[in-house]
Amino acid sequence: SSSAQGGYEHEFIDTVRDDHICQVCQLPARDPQQTMCCGKVYCKSCINRLQPNRCPNCCKSLIDRNGNKNYFPDRASERRIKELEVKCDNHKNGCKWEQELAQLEEHLSECDYAKVDCENNCKQSV
Repeated sequence: SSSAQGGYEHEFIDTVRDDHICQVCQLPARDPQQTMCCGKVYCKSCINRLQPNRCPNCCKSLIDRNGNKNYFPDRASERRIKELEVKCDNHKNGCKWEQELAQLEEHLSECDYAKVDCENNCKQSV
């Protein structure tokens, strides 16, 4: 879901390029933001949590004197990351689905291999 923190933890089939890896969490960047100082990519949630507000790569300030952000949404990287093929999160349960990351959330909502909590309140996943 888009409210999750940090990068994508799914199992990628395609190779993720180094410049699509968040410099903070070391995962493929979720809602990637690119710095204006050195062009590195960070997850939006990772860059927003940085204290002090400095680029971990080159140490330049991520906020200018007027309070403007020295980074911007990297739509090209986001598109490329979402085009990469991933395995279903339920592949260890036997699901063979493998498609673009952009399709994963929809697939997970209807995946037959998803574990669900037992309706009898026994605290087991089935």
